[in-house]
Amino acid sequence: MVKQPQISFFYAVLVTIMAFALGREAVAAGEAKSARQAYSGSNMTCLVGNDFYAVHFTAIQEGRQKEERTDFTKYCQEIPAIGKTYLSIDLLDRDVRKTPVSLRVIKEEFSEEDGRPPQELGTLTEASAKIYPNGTADIAVDIKQPGHYALIATIGNEAISEDDRLRIPFTVAVEGAAGAAKINWLGRITGFIVLTFFGVMGCIGLRTYRAYRPKRGASVGAEA
Repeated sequence: MVKQPQISFFYAVLVTIMAFALGREAVAAGEAKSARQAYSGSNMTCLVGNDFYAVHFTAIQEGRQKEERTDFTKYCQEIPAIGKTYLSIDLLDRDVRKTPVSLRVIKEEFSEEDGRPPQELGTLTEASAKIYPNGTADIAVDIKQPGHYALIATIGNEAISEDDRLRIPFTVAVEGAAGAAKINWLGRITGFIVLTFFGVMGCIGLRTYRAYRPKRGASVGAEA
C-alpha cells in the first residue's frame, strides 16, 4: 500500500518523458522534410501528372547532404537555392517513350492572394522534341533568381491540346524557409499538446489513487 503511490508517480514521469520524445521526433521530422524537400533511393515519390500522362520529377543540384554518398542532392518541387540545376522526368507510360518529347523551363508569376492562374514571364531554356527510349528526359538550367518556375513537357511534335502539355511547377529559394517554419511550429505544437495530455492524465491518475486508496490508519484500525 505504501509503494503504490510511488509507482503511480513513476508512471506519470514515464509517460511525460515519452510524450516529450514523441514531440521532438515530430519536430525533427518536420524540419528535415521541409528544409530540404529531398529524397533518395527507393523513397522517391515526386509524381506529377494530368489526365493523360504521369511522370516522376527530379531536380538535382550540386552539394552533398548528410548521409549521402554523392556530390549531388535530389529535390522534388521545392528547390532550396539558386544556381545550376538539372531537371529530369521519368516517363512512366511506355508508349510515351516512343513519342517525341520537348522540354521548356519557364519563369512564372504566381500569387496566392488574387487566385489567378500562374502567368508565364519568359523562357529560360528549352530542348527540342526527341525520343527518349530509356524513359528519362532531362534538361539543365542556370536559375539566377528566386521565384516560381515550371518545366513544360510537350508530348508529341506538336501539342494538339492542353492535355499533351504537362506543366510541372517548382519553386527556387522561396518556399523552403517558410515551409520549414510552418512545419517546425506544427511539430512543436503537436509535441506540446501530447506532452500536456499525458502529463495531465498522469496527475489525474495519481490524484484519483490518493483520493480513493484506504487510509493507513483506518486499515490498521480495521485489522485491530
